[in-house]
Amino acid sequence: MVCVILVAEDEMMIRNIVRHMMESEGHEVLTAADGAEALELSRNYTGTIDLLITDVVMPRSDGLSLIQRILEERPNLRILVMSGRPSPELGLRSIGFPLVRKPFLPAAFREKVREVLNRPAPADGE
Repeated sequence: MVCVILVAEDEMMIRNIVRHMMESEGHEVLTAADGAEALELSRNYTGTIDLLITDVVMPRSDGLSLIQRILEERPNLRILVMSGRPSPELGLRSIGFPLVRKPFLPAAFREKVREVLNRPAPADGE
C-alpha cells in the first residue's frame, strides 16, 4: 500500500532519514521543518495524506499543537509521534497517539509505521 506521509521534524538529519526510509518503502513523503510549515503543506496539498509523523518539540509550532490543528482539517489522518524526551515530561500518555522514541532503529521505525498505517483511519471508526 503506497501512502502519502507528512513528516514534521526540526532536525534535518532525522527528517532526511525518515524521508529516505519511507520513500524506500514506496511512499510519497512531504517534509516540514516545524509544525507551522507542516500545517501549511497540509493545507496546500489537495490529495489525501495518510499519515503524519511528527516530532513533539519543534520551533514555531510544536507537534502537539500541529496534531490538534491538522486533525480539525483532516480528521481521518493517522498520527505517529516521535520524541527523544521522556513521556511524563511531555504529557504524551494523555494524547493517545503511538510514540517512537528517538534515537530509533530503522527496522523498528518501519514496523511502527506499518502498524499505524494498518489501523483503521480515525474517521473509519477508531
